[in-house]
Amino acid sequence: MAAKPGDSNVSKKPFSTSSGSGMQSSTKREDRVVDKSTESNELQKKSLQTELTKNLEDFYMLLENISKYLDEMEKLFKSASSSSNATTESLADIKRLFNMSVDVVLLNDAFLSKFRNAAERLVDKTSILGQDKNDRLKNFNNAIDSKVNNLRTAAEREKKRAALEKARSVHIGTLETYRSAFQPHRDEMRKMVSKREELKKNLQDYEMLMTKEMPSFQNVYSQQKSSIKTEISGFQENEQLLQQKSQEIDKLRKEPSIDWSGLIIAFYN
Repeated sequence: MAAKPGDSNVSKKPFSTSSGSGMQSSTKREDRVVDKSTESNELQKKSLQTELTKNLEDFYMLLENISKYLDEMEKLFKSASSSSNATTESLADIKRLFNMSVDVVLLNDAFLSKFRNAAERLVDKTSILGQDKNDRLKNFNNAIDSKVNNLRTAAEREKKRAALEKARSVHIGTLETYRSAFQPHRDEMRKMVSKREELKKNLQDYEMLMTKEMPSFQNVYSQQKSSIKTEISGFQENEQLLQQKSQEIDKLRKEPSIDWSGLIIAFYN
């Protein structure tokens, strides 16, 4: 009759020595195999990890190198493009500045700086400007400080000239006031002078007439001079006698007149 797995009396005795030691030996072998396998797996994992790490480092190094060359090429492209764009922009700036007068450009710090920068980018670009334009721009830019000084000096003198012109306007205004005051007087005085000259001429004419007529007057005077004297003498004598007779008459009339008046008063009182 076979023993059941649950029967403790039957199972313990037959397997207590030989079966137990066999199982322990088998377990130890299995443990050693497992340990070797585990160690091998660990070594393999470490190797793979090391290789993966190296590969990743190589990957990032390659990425860095590729990026470095790409960045360098990008800089070159940008530099070339920027140079081309800067040249085109500088040429446009120069032409825009040429629409202004030289003093506006050179006496304005912003415009002057823009012109200098544009000129420096364009100078020696004979393929763009041509030799003649390049030489003219180069010479002008080299002498620009002198030109700026000249224009600044001119601007200062313009201010002084403006002040002088203002002063001149004030003087002119003052003189105009004086002229307005003097003009009527001069006109009146000129009229007087003209009238005097006219009267003077008339006087001269009349004096000539007097001189011309004087002989006839002289002749009349000479002819009647003695008669006039006799007549004057007779007139004076007559006047004297007339006065004398008047006095005598007044004297003769005075006394009767007084007495007559007294008589009248006496009768009426």
